[in-house]
Amino acid sequence: MPQLLANLGKGINKRVKKLFYHPYGVFNIGWTKEKILKHQTNQKLKYHIYKNKYKIGFRDAPVFLISINELFINEFYKFRTNSDRPKIIDCGSYIGTSILYFKDNYPDAVVTGFEPDEKNFSIIKSNLEAWNFSDTKVINAAIWINNESISFNSKGNMASRIEAGTNENDNKKEVKCVRLKDLLNEEIDFLKIDIEGAEHAVLKDCSDNLLKVKNLFVEYHGTYSEIYKLNEILDILVRNKFKYYIKEGSPVYGKPFWDRVKIGDYDIILNIFAFRD
Repeated sequence: MPQLLANLGKGINKRVKKLFYHPYGVFNIGWTKEKILKHQTNQKLKYHIYKNKYKIGFRDAPVFLISINELFINEFYKFRTNSDRPKIIDCGSYIGTSILYFKDNYPDAVVTGFEPDEKNFSIIKSNLEAWNFSDTKVINAAIWINNESISFNSKGNMASRIEAGTNENDNKKEVKCVRLKDLLNEEIDFLKIDIEGAEHAVLKDCSDNLLKVKNLFVEYHGTYSEIYKLNEILDILVRNKFKYYIKEGSPVYGKPFWDRVKIGDYDIILNIFAFRD
C-alpha cells in the first residue's frame, strides 16, 4: 500500500507539472500568451520583446512559436567552437530568429543570412535594424546552384520555396540566386541549410567544398518517389567525413505502414545534424 500511494503521488505530481509547464518562458512568453499565439491565425504584424532588448516583428504566430521552440527551447543550432569569431552561413533566415539565436549565443560571430521571400525579408530587415548586431548581414536571394535567377513561390512564411507548386493560385515570381558553392572558399564554423526542398541539388553542387564546413544542419524535405535523394545526401556527408544524427523534423504520417494517402507536399521531413570530432 505505501508503494502504491507513493506511485500515485508521483503520477499526480507529474501531471500537475505537465499542466503548468510552459517552456516558452525561456523566451519571455508566458503561458497565456503562448496559448493566444498558438491559435492566432491573422497575418497582421505583431511584436514580441525578448530579454527586454530584442524587439521581434512577425506575422504568422504559430510558425513563430515553432521557430522559437526549435531555436531557443530545443536549441537545434547550438554548436561547439574554438573560434573567437565563428563564421556562420544561414540559408533560409525566415524573419531572423535564427540570426538572433546565433548572435545571442555567439556574440562575436560573423553571420551571413539569405532569405528570398520578399515578405519575410522586409521583416528580417526591420528586425536586424532594431537589434543593431555587428558583423551581420542578410541578402534577399535564394541559395541555389548558380548566380542567376529562378522561379520562386512566395508564401510569406517558412514554406516559401523554389519551384513550388503548380496551382495557378501560387504566387510565383523570379528571384535572384546565390550559388552556395562560391561561399565555401574558407572555413565555415556552422552552415545551416533550410531551403524547402532545394537542399539535394545544392548539396550535390557544393559537395567538393564541404570539407571546409565544421558543422552542418540540413532540413531534408523528401517524397517516397525520390527517396534516392536522401541516400545521396547522406553519402555526400560520409564522403566529406561528417558524422551525422537524424531527427524527424515534422511528423507527416502517424502510421507509416498503413497511411498511403498523401497529405502534404512531402512524405518525409528530417533534421540532419552533421559534425566533425
